[in-house]
Order: sequence, then structure tokens, then C-alpha cells
Amino acid sequence: MSRKRSRSQEAMTTNDTSAVSSFPLVIITDILLQLPIKSIIRFKCVSKSWLVLIKSSEFVTAHLNRSIRNHSLIVRYYNHAFGNDSGLTLLRSDLKQHQVELPPLEGLSTFPKIVGSCNGLLCLDVSSAFGMAFVLWNPATNEFKGLPTPSLTESRLKMFWMVSLGFGFNQDTNDYVLVRIVNFQARYDAIAEVYSTSTGKWKEVAAGTGSCVIYGGQDAVAVKGVLHWIANGIGVLVNEKFVVSYDMNLELFWRTAMPELPTDCYVKALSYDQSLALAVYPGLGFRSRLSNRFELWVMNEGKGWTRTFNTAFERIAWPVGSFRDSKIIMKSVDQFFLFNPKTKRNFILPIDSGMGYSYKVFTHVDSIVAVNGENDEKEVEAQIEGMVHDGSN
Repeated sequence: MSRKRSRSQEAMTTNDTSAVSSFPLVIITDILLQLPIKSIIRFKCVSKSWLVLIKSSEFVTAHLNRSIRNHSLIVRYYNHAFGNDSGLTLLRSDLKQHQVELPPLEGLSTFPKIVGSCNGLLCLDVSSAFGMAFVLWNPATNEFKGLPTPSLTESRLKMFWMVSLGFGFNQDTNDYVLVRIVNFQARYDAIAEVYSTSTGKWKEVAAGTGSCVIYGGQDAVAVKGVLHWIANGIGVLVNEKFVVSYDMNLELFWRTAMPELPTDCYVKALSYDQSLALAVYPGLGFRSRLSNRFELWVMNEGKGWTRTFNTAFERIAWPVGSFRDSKIIMKSVDQFFLFNPKTKRNFILPIDSGMGYSYKVFTHVDSIVAVNGENDEKEVEAQIEGMVHDGSN
């Protein structure tokens, strides 16, 4: 039995004033897990024992496992002509759009970009360019935390060319990871640095991607503890395309050659059926031999790339993400829809889709995961100490 669990159980045996506290711990836990997040947060103040329980990693994980059953979609929209006409909306299971208010961030020069969504946490890029400032934010609890400034910066002799980002969760270490890959001008080799919530620091790591550069403005897709980006070869590899990958546990980069694809197509990395997938599609207003066709290639471990299917839509559409790892989120000129590759059926999503806007869509869940990383015992003890001074039980 872990130390955290035993402390939670010991705390729950204290003489709480509330009659419900005499219930067995398993019953209290089950009741709390079914409550809305705002209620759970309020109940932290009931007693020391409830605070210990709700802040414990066991409770947070149990709540997350329940929440994962009810995925939502969070949409960032941005109007390029009128940058102030931007925002975030959440599409829940009721199929209604709910406006999401940003936390009170100071000094924003542009509307934040979403780097990734993981276990209820959003990683926001709040810089104007080159990924220089970040915030971790839990919209459900409205907790947020600014991250330290990255170590890799530019100078007069070393100018940025391309910066790519990725955000994910390392299950082996219970750690949230932000990766920043930097290409400087007049250099073919990239340099990478990694921030982790467990250390609270940036660390430079060997990129090892060779002569290739990740597509501009592209963020990584996370699949089973590995972040993936689509990359173009440069220099001696100028006609090649690759997938650049980073294992968050091993802290290693590598690249994988893509299958042989038409040269006049676009490619997007997706998570599909617990595997890395490549969505191949024609660009809007771009004549391609693919026409309005759509292909999906899946990486099978030990077997390489396999084209699982190809189909044709009534109009040109392109992928923007995946939902529940089983459906592809697609966008045409005037609408979003979910596409099920196995049934080949579409479902129109009630998301506003206006001209002149750019959109990023992410799968999201409501959770009580803390922005500081693991809900550690020291933090709980500090809060209990404060409650003792206030006279709470």
C-alpha cells in the first residue's frame, strides 16, 4: 500500500464533524467521484481528511478514468483579418457549443495557441512567435501556471528559422512534457529542449533528426508516450518526407521514412486505433490526382506502414484531428464532421465554421489534474497546515 493511500485512510478516521464522514472511505470516494468538478473543489474545505482524499493521486486518477468516458472537443478559432475576433468553444456530448473564457493572463499580444490537450490540461503558447512563452491551464478547475522561459533563444548571429512544439503525458513517470524543437537559420540540424512538470525546468536534448525540418506551424500528435511530427528533408534529403518522433520516457528522437505517396498531396499525423496514422489528402484549391479522395496509412509495429482504407468525399475535406482514437475530425469549406473509417459514415458537427478563420480542434476531458504536475504529499501537507491555523478540522 502506498504512503499516500495510507495517509488518506488515516486522515479519514479522524473525528470529522460531518456525519457523512463516518461512512466507509470507499463510499465517500464513490460519492465524490460522481459530483461536478466545482462541487469537488468546494469539498476540499470540508475537513483535513477530505482535502487529503481529493488531492491524492489515487483520487485524481480515478476521477480522470471516469471523465475519459465523456470526451469533448475544444475548438480554437482565429480570424486572420480581425485578430480580436478569436476564442475557444467547447463542444460537449449535448452537442451544444459552450464558450470558454481564458484565465486572466497578462500582457497578451495575440490570442493564445493550443499546443496540446492531455488529461484535462491545455498547454498554451502565449508568445507572439517562435514559442517563447507557455502556460499550463486546466479549464475545469481554472488553475493555470506560467512556465519558465525556454533556454534556446536567438541572437544577432543566431536567428530562428522554425520552431515546432509538442505536448504529452509520460505515463511511466506520471509527468507532463513540453517539447520545443528549434531550427536556426543557415543550419540544417535542429536543437531540442524539453520541459517537464516534475522538474519544473527546461533541459536541452540531442535532436538527432538529421537534415530535415518539421512543417511550419505544426504541433505534435501524441501516441502511447511518443510525440510525432511530419518533416521535410533538406539539403541532401530535400526530396524526402519523414516522421520525426520523440519518446518521452527514453528521451530519444528518431525519424521514420514515410510510405511512397503522391507528390501533390498533403499529409497530417493522427492518433488512430492506438497507433500513429498518416492522413493523406488534397489541398484546398490545389489540383491533385487525389481529387477529393482521402487515404489513411497506419504504422504497424514491426510491419511498417499499411494503407487501411481510401475513400472519396462529396467535396474536398481535410483532417484536423482524431476523436476517441476511432474517428477522424474533418473540415470542408463550410462545415466540420466526424468520419468513421470503419463504417465510412459521416456525422455533422454543430461547430460554427466561417470564412477567414483558422481552426484547431482537440479532444478534451474535464479533470481535476493539477497544473503543477503530480498531486504530491508536500503540497497537501502545506494546505492542511493552513487549515489547522484557521481552526478547521
